[in-house]
Amino acid sequence: MSRGAAGTALVGSHAEVADRIEEYAALGVEEFVLSGYPHLEEAYWFAAGVLPELRRRGALPYPGTTG
Repeated sequence: MSRGAAGTALVGSHAEVADRIEEYAALGVEEFVLSGYPHLEEAYWFAAGVLPELRRRGALPYPGTTG
């Protein structure tokens, strides 16, 4: 199976994308399949900004920890 485009687009600043992820999590979404284009640049953008923002908020554990 293949899909041509994202089912839902999360667009905005690091904080805005983190807000949307937290909203989905509050609704019960436990896993996310994230992609962006260009792939490498988007991966760096997410890792450098969104992941630290989610960790700062307590919504994502630090590596090597649980919950």
